[in-house]
Amino acid sequence: MYSLSSTLTAIKNQVQHKPVEIHDIYFGSQVAEDSSTLHLVNFYKIINFFSYIGNEPTQYIPLAMQRSGIKRTSTGEIENVNYQLDNVNKELSDLANQYDFRNKRMVTRLIFRDHLDSYADAKVVFDGFIQAVSFEQKKMQTVCVPKLGSLKFETGWPYQIYCNARFGDAYCTVDKTLPANKKTGTATGGTHSTLIDSTILTQADDYWNNGIVVFTSGDNNGLFRKVVDFSNTACMATLDYDLDHNVAVGDTYTIYRGCNKTLSRCKNTYSNDANFHGFHSIPLQD
Repeated sequence: MYSLSSTLTAIKNQVQHKPVEIHDIYFGSQVAEDSSTLHLVNFYKIINFFSYIGNEPTQYIPLAMQRSGIKRTSTGEIENVNYQLDNVNKELSDLANQYDFRNKRMVTRLIFRDHLDSYADAKVVFDGFIQAVSFEQKKMQTVCVPKLGSLKFETGWPYQIYCNARFGDAYCTVDKTLPANKKTGTATGGTHSTLIDSTILTQADDYWNNGIVVFTSGDNNGLFRKVVDFSNTACMATLDYDLDHNVAVGDTYTIYRGCNKTLSRCKNTYSNDANFHGFHSIPLQD
C-alpha cells in the first residue's frame, strides 16, 4: 500500500479540508429561494450543500469568483465588498440582460469540504446587496454593501432621572392639542421677551412653564419661544430669549403647555406617571 510521509499527509489533509466559499444571489425573491436564485461555489466542481434561507439540499455550480477582503471600521461596521466573477462564456452577461443586478441580495458563506452534512456547518461571511456592476471582456465586477446599515445609532433610553420622552410624543402620550394644553389668542401687550393676553392667559401661576409660544402674525410671525415663567396676576408669559420685535397689541399666537421632565410634574399635572420614561429610582451617594 502506498504511504505518505507525515509532511505530505499534512499537506494532503490541508488540501482536502481547505475551506471554500459558496454564494447565493437572489434575483427574484429577496427572502426565499426560487427559480431566479443563483447558487455558486468558488471551486472546480459541483458541491452539494444547503441553501441559505430554506436550508434545502442544493447544488452549488462552479464559477471562478474572487472577493476583496472584508474590512471593518473602528466601530465594527463592514465597508463595501468587491466581487470579481469570470465571464468567459458570457453567461453572466446574459443574466445581466435578464435581471437588474442592482439592489439584489447576495450572501457569501464559508464551508469546509469535509463538513457538508449540515447547514449549520457554514459561517456567513457577508450578507448584503449589489450596489454597482461593471463588465469587462472576460470578467464581471460588483460592489456590494452590507444588508445592515450603519450601527451609529443609540438604542434604549439614557440612564437619567429626568424623563427621556419628548412631551406629547408616542412615548409620552399626552395630547398637546387638547383645549387644556393648547390655546390660541391675541396679544394685549408685551415686549421683546414677554407676551401678555388678559383675555386668554388667565391660568394659574406656572401653568404654561416649559411650554412653547408660536407667533402667527405681526412682526414676529413664524417665530417661537419657550416659556420660562407664567404669571397669573399679569396674564404674562416670559420667554426664554428676546424676539426680533416687541410683541404688539393684536399679534396672534398659539401657546402649548410643556413639561419639566420630572416625575412630580408628570404625575401631579398630567396624571401620566405610567408613561414616565426616566429612571427616578437611581441610587444616589450620601
